[in-house]
Amino acid sequence: MAKPSHRKIVIVLLTVSLFLSGCLSRTITRPTVAIQEVHVTGLSLTGATLTFLVELENPNRFGVTVTAFTYSVSLNDRPVAKGKATGPISIKRRSVTPVSLPLKTAFQDLEKGLKSLIGSDTAEYRIEGSLTVRSLFGRLEFPYNRTGTIDLKHPRSLKPPVDRSL
Repeated sequence: MAKPSHRKIVIVLLTVSLFLSGCLSRTITRPTVAIQEVHVTGLSLTGATLTFLVELENPNRFGVTVTAFTYSVSLNDRPVAKGKATGPISIKRRSVTPVSLPLKTAFQDLEKGLKSLIGSDTAEYRIEGSLTVRSLFGRLEFPYNRTGTIDLKHPRSLKPPVDRSL
């Protein structure tokens, strides 16, 4: 049996290294979540629907698809609601995609959070969860955690969220 020539070994090693460097250049940078607005979009006898308008930013040189987006919301460190968006959300390369996240909550769940607002001019909110992204490397999960302040005298004014993700 003949030994492989050094030339063939070098060609194979160069091919493998080029392939691996191409794969490594396509690693995923964490998509970011930015809250733009919060609206009360529905009321019933037992609860309310809040809609969070968020922007998902893809800083990568290639498009990604978010396959799951979980979120939970707290007011003044008291949990008030949680939800999950399923269904693909495509984000083009180096772009921002707006997403509406409806959150249904019962008044009994809101009660503790609302009681903490009595006599306050502002409320601290937190939205946290994870994004599951489909990629060349399979499904990857990215946790996020955003906080901000709502001016209760002017409810539509949100102070920019603070990035507290790990």
